[in-house]
Amino acid sequence: MKIYKGLNSFDRFEVRTNITIGNFDGFHSGHRKLLDETCRNSSFEDHLTAITFDPMPEEFFKKKGFFRIISTEDKVKVFSESGFENLILISFDEEFSRITAKDFIERILIEKLNINSLTVGSNFRFGHKRLGDISLLKTYAEDRKEVKNSDYGKFYLNIINLKKISTPNNSVVSSSYIRELIMNGRFRDANKLLKNQVSVTGKVIHGEKRGRELGYPTANINIYNFYPINGIFLVEVYIKGDQKRFGLASWGYKPTFSGSRNCLEVYIFDFINDIYDEEIKIVFLDKLRDQIKFDTKEELINQMDYDYQNALKIIRTIDEL
Repeated sequence: MKIYKGLNSFDRFEVRTNITIGNFDGFHSGHRKLLDETCRNSSFEDHLTAITFDPMPEEFFKKKGFFRIISTEDKVKVFSESGFENLILISFDEEFSRITAKDFIERILIEKLNINSLTVGSNFRFGHKRLGDISLLKTYAEDRKEVKNSDYGKFYLNIINLKKISTPNNSVVSSSYIRELIMNGRFRDANKLLKNQVSVTGKVIHGEKRGRELGYPTANINIYNFYPINGIFLVEVYIKGDQKRFGLASWGYKPTFSGSRNCLEVYIFDFINDIYDEEIKIVFLDKLRDQIKFDTKEELINQMDYDYQNALKIIRTIDEL
C-alpha cells in the first residue's frame, strides 16, 4: 500500500480510484461496512483508495471532550490488511478547512484522484462549514454500469445507511458513541463494536516501586496514546515473545500517595520477568472501580486484594463465554 501525506505529495492518479472517506477512528462496525462496500465495488483495473485525516477535524477545531480511539499507525495497518492500494493522510488545517464542497468534488475527487466510485455513510458532510452533503454528491453521480462510458467528471455514488448498523441498545453506531462507552468504563460493549479492542501501547519504565511494597509489583507504562479515563481496570497484557496474560491496571494520579502525575501501571498476573524498556500492549476489558484515596496502606492493600479476587471472578465469566 502506498501512503501519501497530503494532496501535494503526488501527481494526478492515472488509474481510476474507488474511494472512501472518513476519520475511521476506532474502525467500528460502521467503518468496516464502508471498507467492505468500497472493496466490493472495486475491480482489478481500479485502485482502492482511502482518505483520512491526521490531525482530525475535531482536533483542529479543539472539540471539547474529543480523544482518539486508535492511533494513525493502527489505522494504516487496517487499511493495508483490507487490501487498499492507496492511503491519503490529509492534515486537516486552516487551508483545507476552507475548501468548498464543490471544489473538493471537482478539484480533488475528480481532477486529482480520478474517481470511479465513492462509498460514504448517509450522514457524510464535507467542505467549508460542512455545507457539502449527499444531495450535492448526487449531482455528480452516475449509474454504476454507465460510469466507465460516462462523460469525464461522473462517478458511482454508493451510500451506506449507517442507521441500520445499530448497537445493542439500538443507538446508531458511531465513534462518538464508542467514546461515551469508554468514558463510562463499558469496555466490553465498546470492544464488541470495534475491529481492534480498546488498548494502549507503551514502553515499560522505572517507577517509584511502591507496588512491590504493597505486594503487587507493577509495570509502569510510558504510553503512546492517551484516554481521559481514571480508575482500576481488568486488562489483557501482550508482551513480545510471551503469551497473553491478565492483569490489573491503575490509571490516574495515585490519590493515596498525593500523586501529581497521571500515570498507568499494571500488575501482571503470574509474571515476575524483568521487562524494563520492553514495549507492551494493554487491552481494557472491564472497569472495576474509580480511584480512591485511602487513609492507610493497610486499607489500600485490603482493597487491592478485593480487586484481585473480583478480577478473577470476571475472568472466569470471560472464559465461559
